[in-house]
Amino acid sequence: MKERVLTPEILDSLPTEDPKARRSRRDLAFINCLMGNYAWLARRMAAPGLEGPRAWMEIGAGDGPVRNVLSPSDLERLSVAGVDLAPRPEAWPPGWAWHRGDLFEVLRDLDPPETPEGVAANLFLHHFQDSQLRELGALMNDRFARALFVEPARYSLFRILGYGLFPFINDVTRHDLQASVSAGFRPGELGGILGLDASWQWRESVTSLGAYRFEAWRE
Repeated sequence: MKERVLTPEILDSLPTEDPKARRSRRDLAFINCLMGNYAWLARRMAAPGLEGPRAWMEIGAGDGPVRNVLSPSDLERLSVAGVDLAPRPEAWPPGWAWHRGDLFEVLRDLDPPETPEGVAANLFLHHFQDSQLRELGALMNDRFARALFVEPARYSLFRILGYGLFPFINDVTRHDLQASVSAGFRPGELGGILGLDASWQWRESVTSLGAYRFEAWRE
């Protein structure tokens, strides 16, 4: 899998209340837990001793699972503004903003004083074509000082490992899991695709369970 291949994911086309969609969202929660995705995001968002941001924006925030992995003290000292096409989750903390709408329109419309310092996403960027990611990168250059992204690592090994989950997930998730890996990233790609300018530094890693982790920052 040398090149990214984007295939429409079934879950994106299903009504929110469709039984298969509800089951697939539960599958995704299980997969995220297994991969440790939100646990990593929470650790990096709240890492002690960093001079980085304490105000974040999560793009593609879904039903807001990040709130479940932050400690009570972190919930008090951090703020996370959610962006999604879905409505604000009922359990989203009352002091945290929620922007419902198209990601690019939301980011373009933000006034600088309202813009969080950091942007985060979990299993979201792989849905976008490279041209759309370049647009996101241009907005990042103008608005953010830190970024945390978790995406599928695009290696055949992780497609093979994914078959081991098939007895435990529904047909929608089986299809979308394989499509996600094919659209994922390898180290050395994402920073260039985004077109981050020279002020950024970043580090990347791939976990044994197929998570590609990207952390970027600038002074």
